[in-house]
Amino acid sequence: MTSETSLPLIPLAVGVVCLLVAVLNRPDRRRLPPGPKGLPILGNIFDAPKEHEWRTFQEWGRIYDSDVVHFQILGTHYMILNSAKATTELFEKRSNLYSDKPEAAMLHLTGWDRNWGLMKYGDFWRAHRKIFHQHFRSNVVSAYHQRTENAVHQLLRLLYAEPECFIEHIHFMTAYNIIGIVYGVDINSEGDPTLAIVEEALDILRNFGNPGVYLVDSFPLLRFIPSWFPGAKFKRDAEAWKPVVDKMYMQPYSDLKTAYEKGVPRPCLGTKMLAELYKDGANFQSEILEQVIINTTGTVNAAASDTSRSVLLVFILAMLLYPEVQLAAQTELDQVIGTDRLPVIEDEESLPYITALVRETLRWRPVLPIGNAHKSSADDEYEGYHIPAGTVIFGNARAILHDDKQFPNPDAFDPNRFLDSNGRLLEHLANTISSAFGFGRRMCPGRYFALDVIWLTAANVLAAFTIEKPFDEMGNVVEPSGEFISGLVSHPAPFKAVFKPRSTIAFAL
Repeated sequence: MTSETSLPLIPLAVGVVCLLVAVLNRPDRRRLPPGPKGLPILGNIFDAPKEHEWRTFQEWGRIYDSDVVHFQILGTHYMILNSAKATTELFEKRSNLYSDKPEAAMLHLTGWDRNWGLMKYGDFWRAHRKIFHQHFRSNVVSAYHQRTENAVHQLLRLLYAEPECFIEHIHFMTAYNIIGIVYGVDINSEGDPTLAIVEEALDILRNFGNPGVYLVDSFPLLRFIPSWFPGAKFKRDAEAWKPVVDKMYMQPYSDLKTAYEKGVPRPCLGTKMLAELYKDGANFQSEILEQVIINTTGTVNAAASDTSRSVLLVFILAMLLYPEVQLAAQTELDQVIGTDRLPVIEDEESLPYITALVRETLRWRPVLPIGNAHKSSADDEYEGYHIPAGTVIFGNARAILHDDKQFPNPDAFDPNRFLDSNGRLLEHLANTISSAFGFGRRMCPGRYFALDVIWLTAANVLAAFTIEKPFDEMGNVVEPSGEFISGLVSHPAPFKAVFKPRSTIAFAL
């Protein structure tokens, strides 16, 4: 029950919020990009989509005949970029103005501010990017190929033993791979507590990941109100969630550090980072550097598992819906690899159709359909439109990758769009799928590693199995819905599939 002494604070808080909204929502005489007309003060709070945002934003682009659209919520400006031209011009050519992130109080309250991909732009963010780049740039990721091959082979065994649990097996494989690479440990089963804590922490992020889900993200001052205050459910949620996120970041790092200090360092990426801390003996070089290592390893652990498994589920779904593509891929594998071994990453240049298939998977249903939010750090203009400082900006990757001028018949899954008439890769199209990984300086820096994992998995699964639709008790084909669950990372709604071994030789391998 609210005490009498706290009652006067309620109208005061309401008054402060209304004043801030009125100030932030004041009319701007300069020309903003087109968009739906909003209400006074509230703006477009009732127009903004709650799910499958890319679809609404793309439709707004058509309605207003513009590749940039604008709306406001409680005084905050939002802008959507629906074309590669706009994302290139702003996120790449003007990256110094568009690499910041919007304020997100819930990130701080829950501990997810350790995720360096969501950090504000500045020196601390650059320190994270530098150490990450050292270990995941394109000419370094080959060091992880053997671990990835082992993980993929383990997936094949699991698919043979329990094909009906393929979603869980893919989740386990991606987590097993990255946890081993980062922390040097093997998780033992799909119910491993290390895997469970990562999934629980990711569920928390999905609850509030997009700015504006909680009012405190629009009005950060609200985070100072006590948790018992009316309307402070966000604070009670955060207090319950933070220990989970802290455990995901700290527990595997603490175990890694303990092993290092005991003189039994694990052969992994985290140990290489720790070595930098102990260059001159037992004393740390920098507390800040240790925090960067904790943040970087934890972020890699969470992000690599979540996005890679979502892409692989898209791949499985596409093989169900387009059996002729699956057959073409298996024909190439049989002709180039034969049946006496499984594909390895060194085969990539010899298997252009498999590479085209992977690129089409990323294009067809990008798992980051509107990417991560950027924020403009100063007033700017684009195509005669005014972009106020502090505008939250999204690149609509789904709209860009479904541009029918660049990709005719965009809803069809067709790897041949990336090949010439002789079946060779069209290299000038290689960068057209970059939108699937984000934009500008905020583009996913782990994309080279992710592409290797996805390619190896797709090639090996198709070499070993034929993926088919199941039948129900009445003998009817069970069709996948093809629906996708909306969120920061989009993935297919649960569906069923049959993994039929192509031969006894394939299983023996």
